[in-house]
Amino acid sequence: MMLKADFHTHTTYCDGKNTPAEMVKAAYDMGFTDFGISGHGDYSPAEPGFGMTDSILSSYMKELYELREQYRGKMNLYIGIETDCLGPVQKAEYTIGSTHYLEKNGTFVTVDARAEVQKNAVHQLWNDDWYAFTRDYYETEALVYDRTSCDWVGHFDLITKFNEGYRYFDESSDDYLEPALAAMKKLHRQGLPFEINTGAISRGYRTAPYPNPILLKELHAMGGRIIINSDSHAVNTIGYHFDQAVKVARSCGFDRTLILKPGGGFREIYLP
Repeated sequence: MMLKADFHTHTTYCDGKNTPAEMVKAAYDMGFTDFGISGHGDYSPAEPGFGMTDSILSSYMKELYELREQYRGKMNLYIGIETDCLGPVQKAEYTIGSTHYLEKNGTFVTVDARAEVQKNAVHQLWNDDWYAFTRDYYETEALVYDRTSCDWVGHFDLITKFNEGYRYFDESSDDYLEPALAAMKKLHRQGLPFEINTGAISRGYRTAPYPNPILLKELHAMGGRIIINSDSHAVNTIGYHFDQAVKVARSCGFDRTLILKPGGGFREIYLP
């Protein structure tokens, strides 16, 4: 049996390939009982023109309210937004807090655009010191709740998107883990669940979900909570590799995950 709930997805309102109606229908046809769309918020000034302005967000909310009525009694539909730690604060019914950008010496750097962009930024702004780069990332990530009041942490170690096989830095080293765990501990103390995210697998960058199992095991030891999501940008990646995500979660000690519940908040279910 596969987990039939997914709350981190994108549509043509931001950088997704399908409309909300197409995404919702695909999730329903797959047998999902709970489904959420979480369009990217406005990322100005880091990347003007990317994400939903307030006027686009208003149209997005209206369309999703209409879709919710259409599927009422058939599937629970939730209306979310993914906001960036350095972006404007916008609200929907739930918020995923993520760090896609860093600011260094007055320059905004996208951490997950392309490998060469990331590598060039580390060369130019961090003098090829990958651990200084990761430290700055986690110091920013530690502020994601303070700045967004999010409901959970999206792809906590997004900075590793292009680091398959520890290509640029060693994710088991103290230089990497110390700032990562400091951020994780702070966000956990603030009551946030952490997302297990399969999006980089579907886009061909990774062979395993975020976060790294080292971090997931530490999260479990803290008494942390997880929520499994696909970060889907198209109908064919909804629920992508959830079987793998469940196996990773179990291997790190988790036997339950969270899903949203109608009216707000979470409920805990056992992993399938």
